[in-house]
Amino acid sequence: MTHLRPYALVTLVNEWGTRPRVEAGEQGQPFPDPGVVGLDAGADPDDLVRVADLLHPVFAAASVGERVRRLDALLVDTGLTVRLREAPTGQAYEEWEPARAVDALLVATLRTLTEVVLTRGPAAIGVCGGEECVDVWIDAPRGRPRRYCSSQCGGRVRVAAHRRRQRTEERA
Repeated sequence: MTHLRPYALVTLVNEWGTRPRVEAGEQGQPFPDPGVVGLDAGADPDDLVRVADLLHPVFAAASVGERVRRLDALLVDTGLTVRLREAPTGQAYEEWEPARAVDALLVATLRTLTEVVLTRGPAAIGVCGGEECVDVWIDAPRGRPRRYCSSQCGGRVRVAAHRRRQRTEERA
């Protein structure tokens, strides 16, 4: 495995991460099929939880500098080696090799996250700004910066703010 698509990485953290599952009240629910993130159906759920729980704090860091430091610490902890290889076409490509086979999924996710942070900046990842949501997001390269994991969470925040303003106006 070389890397995961950003959407698959977000799904992995949100669907297998302990904190997002608890916050969503899903800790008693079965995990989804690992195929939703491009993994074999026989993928070890404990490994998926371990990787998701290691990645969530990177997204949840209070500052972009802290995100970079946490991501870098995970890269160092894996004992990662980056190698250049030659493809049959004559092109060079990089291979990210974990020191331990058990870290293959973690290294694949770190490769994706590193690519996002380097190309879009550390502010392109984060945790939902909704009141009771800790789901993570990766911002698509577009205009406005993202604050919520989904349009539903953003909508709930706007509706709650509207209702608070209405109550305040009614009291006045």
